[in-house]
Amino acid sequence: MIAIKNQKTKTFDIFRQWTESMTMHGFPNIFRTKHITFKIMWTIFFLSSNAFCFFIISRILINFFKYDIVTTIKVVEKDSMPFPAVTVCNANPFVTEESLNYVSSFLQINNLTNFTHLNLDSSQNQNLSRLLYNFILVRYWAVLFSKANTKDLKEKLFVPFEKMFINCLYNLQSCNENDWQWYYDYYHGNCYRFNSGRNTKGEKTQIKFTNNAGAYNGLMLELFVGMPNSQKTLSTTKGARIFIDEYKFNPRVERGYAIAPSYSTNLAIEKIVSKSMPRPYSDCVEDLDTIDSFDSEYYRKVLRSNLTYRQAECFDAFIAAESFKKCKCDEVGNSLVFENNNPCDTLEEQSCSFSVFLELIESNFKSRIKSVCPLECESVRYKVVKSEDRYPSESYANDLLKMEKIKSLFSNRSNVTYEELSSDILAVNVYFEYMEQTEIKQSASVTWDGLVGSIGGTLGLFLGISVLSFAEFIDLFFQIIFSKKSNK
Repeated sequence: MIAIKNQKTKTFDIFRQWTESMTMHGFPNIFRTKHITFKIMWTIFFLSSNAFCFFIISRILINFFKYDIVTTIKVVEKDSMPFPAVTVCNANPFVTEESLNYVSSFLQINNLTNFTHLNLDSSQNQNLSRLLYNFILVRYWAVLFSKANTKDLKEKLFVPFEKMFINCLYNLQSCNENDWQWYYDYYHGNCYRFNSGRNTKGEKTQIKFTNNAGAYNGLMLELFVGMPNSQKTLSTTKGARIFIDEYKFNPRVERGYAIAPSYSTNLAIEKIVSKSMPRPYSDCVEDLDTIDSFDSEYYRKVLRSNLTYRQAECFDAFIAAESFKKCKCDEVGNSLVFENNNPCDTLEEQSCSFSVFLELIESNFKSRIKSVCPLECESVRYKVVKSEDRYPSESYANDLLKMEKIKSLFSNRSNVTYEELSSDILAVNVYFEYMEQTEIKQSASVTWDGLVGSIGGTLGLFLGISVLSFAEFIDLFFQIIFSKKSNK
């Protein structure tokens, strides 16, 4: 009994000596003072400090696990900038004799020769809305079904480069067909891409840079967009469609800029680079570069299609998969490969696929499949300011009409009027307005080192504790253990 009492006394003495030398503030004074009043005072102060300290630490931890972010927007001046990929499409895919024959055959095979009077959608009750809807839908089908043709046949159906492009200048230097890559769009047909990293033969080329801003330091084009006066063109508009993207991304049909004939259109661009924080700070996922970077069949299908990953293409892959489940054919209205070798190339299959698409859109499917279609953390987009001038001037039109190429576009007629010429040609100019790049970057509101610093500062302010203070508790533990062993 006495031994146990002596052991307790010795343990208390060790504890008391330890408190006198410890670095924590306040706590040693509880044992150091001889007066009960001061002991109570120091106890209250010590407990109050602990309460405030751990309340603030809890707030720091809550804020950290909210994963709040800070967004920094910075405008950086550049001496040189890579020029974007510019895709040019005729707004009307069917304007050549071969394409009109194709459309005629397509309409006959599918019993659509009188398509302007058909009721292709029962929800379109008014004649005018039905007419527009039928033109859009039949044209969409006609272009889609041509996708299954060979490249040579596709090129024959649509406007060739040498006919569509009157003039091409880049940085006031001539550019030609070899600077452009042929590109097939499932809605616009034959298109041509400038600065895509590939030439007309599909061979890799160097990305072009620009060193100066302004209207004369970009891509300047004059285009012929004339078309026959035939219903078989399936056209409701006239002009060109321009897409401006980073070279590694294919253009998406829902984007782009309509360029009207009779005008010179200026597209002044600004490059915007965004980088978001990955999960858990946002919904994005880093390093989506290889086919094994993310475990999702839809993600892998985008990579198998030789596309740079974007969430939009992953959504297309999901739609295609759902369409195949119901319609047993590959949806062709996207840039993905036909992995089942059975494209939806009949009206019945297209109607089935379209109904699946509408069902998914109405169900807000994108929010449901974000777990299998990750959002990329880095993106590049181009802000465009569009302006227009009338084109061409009458004096310039007179000079154009003297050119052999222009004459050939109008069947070598000598009586081409200014109005005819103006209605069939356009000009477009793509350039950087300033040699600047806007960078939008996210960072963690509270980082790990910031968290440690905040907690350490709070502990030091209220309790005087540092990292070494925790070593003092270990020292006390071993002193007591060794004391007990020595008594044995």
